Amino acid sequence: MVGVPGKYKGCNTCRARRVACDNGRPYCKKCTDYGRECGGYERETVFIVGTPDDKGRCSSHPPRNQLSSKKVKSSEARPAEKLEFVATEPWQPAWLDVISTSSAAGPHSLRFVALQANLGSAVRTGSGPSRKNDVTLSLSRFTPFNANPTFNNEAFKLKSRCLVHLPSRSNSRQSVGSSSEGLCLFLYEQNSSAAYSNEPPWKAPAVLADRVREPGPAAYQAFPAHHFYARVYRPSAIWAALLNRQPTFLCSPEWTVVPWERHPRTALDDLLDIVVLLPSIFSRADRTTPLEASAPRRLKAKDLLSNCANIERQFDIWYAMMHQRYEESGSLPYWVADTMTSEGEVPFPDVFNFPSPLMGLVHVYYWAVLVSFHQCIYSLLGIIFESDGSSSSDPSMQPEIPPGMDLQRYQPAQTRVLAANVCRSLDFTLQTIEQPDLLAAPLWVVSDFYNRIGRFGEGEYEHVWCAGFKGRLEAKGREVSSWLQEKKWIDVRQFG
Repeated sequence: MVGVPGKYKGCNTCRARRVACDNGRPYCKKCTDYGRECGGYERETVFIVGTPDDKGRCSSHPPRNQLSSKKVKSSEARPAEKLEFVATEPWQPAWLDVISTSSAAGPHSLRFVALQANLGSAVRTGSGPSRKNDVTLSLSRFTPFNANPTFNNEAFKLKSRCLVHLPSRSNSRQSVGSSSEGLCLFLYEQNSSAAYSNEPPWKAPAVLADRVREPGPAAYQAFPAHHFYARVYRPSAIWAALLNRQPTFLCSPEWTVVPWERHPRTALDDLLDIVVLLPSIFSRADRTTPLEASAPRRLKAKDLLSNCANIERQFDIWYAMMHQRYEESGSLPYWVADTMTSEGEVPFPDVFNFPSPLMGLVHVYYWAVLVSFHQCIYSLLGIIFESDGSSSSDPSMQPEIPPGMDLQRYQPAQTRVLAANVCRSLDFTLQTIEQPDLLAAPLWVVSDFYNRIGRFGEGEYEHVWCAGFKGRLEAKGREVSSWLQEKKWIDVRQFG
């Protein structure tokens, strides 16, 4: 409370008479005209007890009438509350195409879509506080994701916006089916690097700056965080680690278990639990291969082969269990499409069909991973079978290999069969999934394999096929982007 001089409110004589004063100087005209003695002027001290909200006004200076109108306007200009979407129980696996949710606006069925984009130019927020959560998309400058590994020292980074599109009420009343479904879009951008540091988090600046890793795995147990982690972040980060041949923190047990404490797992989730072990194997193999031929080098290769044999057994058990589930249900995990209806191209005229889009993606990932994995094993086998050139080496002695390891399984001819299986599966998967960027990394793996055998005069037709599929992949991305930017979106959450 502060005391300050008040306003002039008239001479003392007029104030005593309770009449209006003209505040004339040195004496007011009203007193002199009527022959009265003008008592002069003095300013009373007033005390300001107001707050910043009422502009510092006090009892002698009452608030203006405009103040209430400003408060009304400010209340009207408050931003609209953001809708919170919650998955309805029972919770379903993250890889199901449609999820049941509820919000203050009622129940919703949302179909998942994910697309790589430049978030800075693609997302446009509505103007005005009341439309802050309304979002439109500008995806006319769509560019396909480039999965080429960078092999630099930059850590993997991915950030995403979760947006929801709800159908209009009129459409949902008039029709049933696809028109009554909303969309849950994960629009994201990432780099192609995957540098790894074994320093503790408090010593590694890159770890502290990772906004996805920093909250911990328990932060990804509920919608939409769980679906972002399972459908977008985890497969992207694992592929970046595989292609850059660098370990990843996602191989830690807590990151493979905790996010699924509420949601059921799928065959793809279990597959990625095994795949995430491979980047560290690749990194160790790359450090062993350049060493000079020697007994220590062969010992390191033998130790790596033992680890590879263990991982190979995990793959075999996983695939056998998945195949058994389909046999028990009376169906097949995949089959050769009818040549009369399929659109196979040379050199892959016989393409594969699958019972679901997810099963197509599972096999694409499985076979593509084996292409890289078996090439690594083949190079390690070459190390333990080589001679260091010393006179003490006995050519009659066969090097020890892990028990049960079939050497023919890792020959280039068998790896070429796996690469062909990937290519025979890509078109079905591309036509049925709503996340076309998930196929960029498997395509890079098979293209790289065909480039390698191309040095020996082979794989020319396969290389041409891969270039053609890359064009179809880009066309699907442009089709999805133009379809998405026609809709209005609600901003739900940001990640990274």
